[in-house]
Amino acid sequence: MSHGEIPRWRKLMLVLVMFLTTGCFGFIQPFVPLWLTASGVSRGQLGVVTGVATAMALVIQPLLGKLSDRLDARRPLMVGTALVAWGAYLLYGRASGFWPLLLLTILASNGFMYLNAVGGVLVGRLAGVGQGGAGYARYRVWGSVGYVVIAMGSGLLIKPQPGMTRADLAPIFTFGPWIFFLIALGALLVPDPKKRISVNTPIDAPKKPIDPNLDRFLLAFGLYSFALYGASSFLALYMRQLGATPRQVTWMFASGVVCEVLVMSQVGRWTDKHGRTPALALGFILMPLRLLLYIPALGPYWVIGVQFLHGLNFGIVGAIGVAFVNDLADDSNRGALQARFAATGGLATALGQLACGYLAQNYSIPVMFAAMAGVGMIAAALLITRVGESLKR
Repeated sequence: MSHGEIPRWRKLMLVLVMFLTTGCFGFIQPFVPLWLTASGVSRGQLGVVTGVATAMALVIQPLLGKLSDRLDARRPLMVGTALVAWGAYLLYGRASGFWPLLLLTILASNGFMYLNAVGGVLVGRLAGVGQGGAGYARYRVWGSVGYVVIAMGSGLLIKPQPGMTRADLAPIFTFGPWIFFLIALGALLVPDPKKRISVNTPIDAPKKPIDPNLDRFLLAFGLYSFALYGASSFLALYMRQLGATPRQVTWMFASGVVCEVLVMSQVGRWTDKHGRTPALALGFILMPLRLLLYIPALGPYWVIGVQFLHGLNFGIVGAIGVAFVNDLADDSNRGALQARFAATGGLATALGQLACGYLAQNYSIPVMFAAMAGVGMIAAALLITRVGESLKR
């Protein structure tokens, strides 16, 4: 089946899977850190659990990406990783103790990470040349909608008053994991286009060499992820420290994603016309400012307001980073390069979580925000001065 013959219902199924895949992060991001600390995990141990689990992406994600390229098939791996995450999060609600939670977090986070990365591969194969930004954003924006829906729905499962015990949070891990089961069912029906093979291209033609610009971008993106997602792992704890209710925690995360939807719906088309790097530079510059603005918060609503800047961080970088990598890839290595992109973010986030856990445990969360803002400034400077445009006309 050629790319042009893919039925519309299969494309709609991809929209649904991306809706659910990003949507499930709406129960993971606000409540996993709270569940871990309610289970007796300290701030320092929280950094270890989330950091080590995410660091495993350095090994697991490239292997999955290369396997999908070799098989030229993504559906089987999508089903498998969704079922792994489903089982891990079902057991999460019954587990306690550092080592069981660490093992389950490794399984769950890597299943989730592959599902996020593979969306970029599928859309990259569906999108036309020069339309990768709008193409990916058009699908990915529904994931952001799913995040808001599931995050707000998760907040309704728990009591509105302050309370962060395992009993308070248990409904989240009773119903939330079943989203991954639905993803596994939906993945059976998503479009899975095969490699484009030109009649003018010899069968033994060498693969497209990897652009060195990709390495420079991944370095900048790694520093960006180290700072932002290392610090973001402690936002739920910061909100609890400020006296937030569990529902205010979900409002905080959802507010940023509402802005993300608005940004993502426009930025892809804009970068197809004007280039990727100007938009990426804006997202990178605003990230350290966002971290600094968390520091003077006196209550949860200040953090909720600052969180709207998330739309100009992930709304740009989350979508256009994928398009940037797709610009430098072809169908023979797109899965491997997107897995490399995901692994870079995973490793950087892991190291950031470890560093942020140490800073939060031994100093304070505001000190942690300030330190990560400094790293974010270095990432922005590197992107602006060393990373070239990926979109070739």
